[in-house]
Amino acid sequence: MESPPEQLSVFATSTAELLQHFIATEQHTESSLNILDLDVIVRNYQGWSARFPFAIPYFLPSVNNHSTVLALLTQLGLGFSCASVEEMRAALSSGASPDRIILAHPAKSPDTILYAKQRDIQRIVCDSAQEITKVQRLYPAAKIILRIRLCSTQKFGCCPDNDVRDILHHIKSTETVTIDGIHIAIPQQSDLLLGETLQKAILIGRDAIQLAHMVGLPAIQELVLSGTDNVPSEQLQQMMAELNLNLDVPFPRLIIETERQLVESAVTLLTSVQSKRVIRQGGTAGPIQEIMYFINDGRYGSFEWWNTVDKRPAVIRSNGTVLPPGPTHPTSLWGQSCDSADIVCERIELPELEIGDYLVFPGMGAYGVTLASRFNGFPIPETVVCAGLESTRALIGGTGARWLS
Repeated sequence: MESPPEQLSVFATSTAELLQHFIATEQHTESSLNILDLDVIVRNYQGWSARFPFAIPYFLPSVNNHSTVLALLTQLGLGFSCASVEEMRAALSSGASPDRIILAHPAKSPDTILYAKQRDIQRIVCDSAQEITKVQRLYPAAKIILRIRLCSTQKFGCCPDNDVRDILHHIKSTETVTIDGIHIAIPQQSDLLLGETLQKAILIGRDAIQLAHMVGLPAIQELVLSGTDNVPSEQLQQMMAELNLNLDVPFPRLIIETERQLVESAVTLLTSVQSKRVIRQGGTAGPIQEIMYFINDGRYGSFEWWNTVDKRPAVIRSNGTVLPPGPTHPTSLWGQSCDSADIVCERIELPELEIGDYLVFPGMGAYGVTLASRFNGFPIPETVVCAGLESTRALIGGTGARWLS
């Protein structure tokens, strides 16, 4: 039995009110602050469920591993696709039962497999006969989910043309390995259009399910799709209906790994300007060429390394007033570390700011603090939690509510 997560207090208010409070009290002039709004997650989940009523959502803790996020998603009925012992432990601690957890990393250490066995997490993703043999040796009761790739540039997944048939025959020959599902990840950057990529994924899944039936294996129970964040629900539902008509075996459960959809918009980041440098043309008296601002967060903190920030943040003066529209200058925003690659915004237009002014970044709930480090000795950005709706707070019932004073 995993230990329950440490109980965190939740502010019974909104993100906007929390922003006003922390700016007015000047509690975060030195360090940045992430405000996690649980009401937004519930609203996003309700929207997702309305769009995909035919699918079961599974969440990746790597996207946002905050204990309150995982606890809330567990109460909402989500499963979890985990890559490591720590992620499985976090999912279990949130209250998820082992049958709602998949060990989704195709290349696992023996200790990771043995932990899944110890905690009765049976569904394990593999993408080769060698990995299946390793899992079978350590965990005979495991149920294999075979990961298949769409293109050769993907890191994980067996080849649909050359590997799947051999692997399925290998599973049949062992007479002891159980294959429970097929997992296909849609690459985020593909030469094909999204619709074409999705159709290819569905066809590969259909062929693998049919082939397993032809080989004499029990019916595949699950089809797991990841990378579908931008897929229209109507298009996916139509393709799944066509798949159902063309199958000679019972239609498998459809699991969709949700990535950014539920959590990205739930976090707002509050930063402040720590230093600035004005670069002028022709020396100190010339017109402004660029203004460099150094803020108290960066790529080693709340900002993803692989995504550029091109949206203009909201500007709030140090006295709490919102900056009105006015003249702007070419601006770059830099993180607080000494790394010259720690640049948040390479070029945006902003009015001239002063040291102590605040910048507010919405949509920071995915792949932010989960990747943060203490590089250069700077602390991991703090996260505070709010939920204005009593119904949301009831979902995480053991958490104490706080009111602003």
